[in-house]
Amino acid sequence: MTDTPDHIKAIQLKIWLSKSPAERLKQFMTDNDALMQFWKNAKDHLREVHHDIKPSFGENCENIQGD
Repeated sequence: MTDTPDHIKAIQLKIWLSKSPAERLKQFMTDNDALMQFWKNAKDHLREVHHDIKPSFGENCENIQGD
C-alpha cells in the first residue's frame, strides 16, 4: 500500500522478521486460506444474487462475445 508511512513499514518488517520461518509460513497459509474463502464467498453470493456470474479475467476469455 502506498499510504503507509515508511517508519511504520520498517516497524512492520522488523516484527515480521522477528518471527521464526515456521511462524511466518503458518501466518502466510492462514492468511491465504482466509483470502481464498473470501473470494469463494463472494462468488457464491454473486451466484445467489444474479443466478449466474460472468467469467473473470483469464477465465473463458475467448468465449466472451461483445455486443
